Amino acid sequence: MQQHKSPSSGAERPIPPERRLRVAEVRNVVAVTPHMRRVTLASTALMDFPVRRPAQWVKLFVPTPQSEKPSGRAYTIRHFREALCEMDIDLVLHGDGPCSTWAAGAKPGDVVQIAGPRSGFRLDPDVTHLLIGGDETALPAIGSILEALPSGLAVDAFVEIPEDADVQVIRSRADVEITWLPRNGREPGTATDLAAAMMSAHLPGENCEVWFAAEAATVRTVRRHFQLDRAMPRHRLTMSGYWKKGETDFRDGEGDQ
Repeated sequence: MQQHKSPSSGAERPIPPERRLRVAEVRNVVAVTPHMRRVTLASTALMDFPVRRPAQWVKLFVPTPQSEKPSGRAYTIRHFREALCEMDIDLVLHGDGPCSTWAAGAKPGDVVQIAGPRSGFRLDPDVTHLLIGGDETALPAIGSILEALPSGLAVDAFVEIPEDADVQVIRSRADVEITWLPRNGREPGTATDLAAAMMSAHLPGENCEVWFAAEAATVRTVRRHFQLDRAMPRHRLTMSGYWKKGETDFRDGEGDQ
């Protein structure tokens, strides 16, 4: 039986700019800490890349030895240098997953694809106190946000890292106090120090905002605390599960980014 196709409705729907794939080349690779590697990507395709806010992210597609199809994951833009058409992406070396495996052996000249940017952090102008936290997967976003904050803002930051040697130097114009929470041998997603620190943090007055990203179950616990126990307005909370223990390609349907 012959199949009859319906007539075309016109031109194909254009690809949204944030989903358009751009080819980029690795320009440099440096070890930030024992568990974090910074990959600098360069491309003339970044000439019109609309990076306007801290903590915007891109989808990074890297080659995989097992498949001809590149594997893609979301990563925060750590730095963007528009004049040089360069961006830095910090990748956690956790020994699992295609992007982490690729990052461990990445070298100048390697070719990847990126799509984005999306989302990003926007501070409410009346906020006077920011509580920010996350594990090492959120550290690139936390660093990007802290470096962009204005003076006169009080910030408490809690960051879970694999070990003491993973502490980073982050500069900010804001009045920032960072508490580093090394696991020192405990498996990612099993320590409770980060959630406890966030939930016990003091928030003075009403002009406070909370930003938090980590393992999904931890995020769910912290989100529930601020929504129910502290009754914070929804627009003052930005929380996302960046990964989930036991899953390889988790996407947080409840997250804010």
